[in-house]
Amino acid sequence: MRTQQEGSLFESHGAWYVRYREQVQQTDGSIKWTQRAKRLASTADYPKKSEVIPLKNEVMARLNKVGFTLEAGVSIVDFVENKYFPSIEKRLKPSTVKGYKDSWHCHIKDRVTAIRVRDSRTVDGENLMQNIGREHGRKLAHGTYKHIKVTLSAIFTDAKRKGLSDGANPVQGVSIPKGKKHGRKRLTYSLAEIEQHLDLFKNDPILIVNGDGSTYAPKISVRLIRAVIGVAAFAGLREGEIRGLWWEDDEVSVLNIRRSVWHSVALDETKTHEDEDDPGVVLIIQPFRLMLDQIRPQAGSGWMFANSICGALDLDNLADRVIKPVLKANGLKWKGWHAYRRGLATNLHELGTPDKVIQAILRHEDVKTTQRSYIKTVPSVVTEAMRRLEQRIACAADVQQVSVN
Repeated sequence: MRTQQEGSLFESHGAWYVRYREQVQQTDGSIKWTQRAKRLASTADYPKKSEVIPLKNEVMARLNKVGFTLEAGVSIVDFVENKYFPSIEKRLKPSTVKGYKDSWHCHIKDRVTAIRVRDSRTVDGENLMQNIGREHGRKLAHGTYKHIKVTLSAIFTDAKRKGLSDGANPVQGVSIPKGKKHGRKRLTYSLAEIEQHLDLFKNDPILIVNGDGSTYAPKISVRLIRAVIGVAAFAGLREGEIRGLWWEDDEVSVLNIRRSVWHSVALDETKTHEDEDDPGVVLIIQPFRLMLDQIRPQAGSGWMFANSICGALDLDNLADRVIKPVLKANGLKWKGWHAYRRGLATNLHELGTPDKVIQAILRHEDVKTTQRSYIKTVPSVVTEAMRRLEQRIACAADVQQVSVN
């Protein structure tokens, strides 16, 4: 049973305080009850003791609900690093955890060192967000500010679940600085650019020119590079989904999207929650089919895009070592893997494909419809859209001309 305290009201240095006791860990590890005091208001605002008693009662009611144990008085920093992060590491994707940790270490931690979880108020969150806004202004994107608030909200939601905070989430109602509209430009590749990329990787061996004029030939075939570009540009898979493909996911006319790989971690499902039992499905158009056939091993099993030690191929490393240098040497700009996915949406739109059909092809989710239910209701429309894209791809003939060793 929790200890209930009334608190003792007193005046000191022009302010009203309430005194109470709570458990505190000593340097030798023992726990003792220690007297604490919390400022309530200035005597200028509340000159009479009778006027400040309701404030005292409100504060003590909140503290009594949470308790006065060592755990109940935990600081935000201790809670986040010793309780919250270990907890979410067990149930959230590594990429999601990294996002929360980045917001915490870059923008939040140093601003909450003196605040305990149970004492946090909406005004504290508001001051924190506004201080970040004053420091960074429009150097940060509006989306970054939103993510900082989401991180704070998630922390206090978890604290409430663990009984360390009572009442409404103190982050509710906190305003978000405007920031710049977009953190990064949303770049896309046109069909002409994609054709240029494929054309640059037609012949083995690939020669990379170093800054000193010397050359080297990376140990990777042009057929593999073309297939990776193909799955990004003509199937619209995300980078992690490309890395997560197995040959068992290839059913000739469709690819099943069952998993994603983030860094070196293989996840059981993708961003839009496809999994082994209920995979997302992407149609394979003929030019892309030819690309996959040219790299398909005889056994037809294992990672579709494997590295030298039989793990998932690191696409960022492939881009840095091979694709970027080749594009740069030919006056082309590397815009990132996701630009192929955005390019698919743009290219389909330019071909007259309705936006909702594009949404189904890319397996996007929104409040109105999920990607899976929409695909089931418009399979013929999706198929027709991909056929129109297939007819537009001028590199189809070139794909067939790539020799197979």
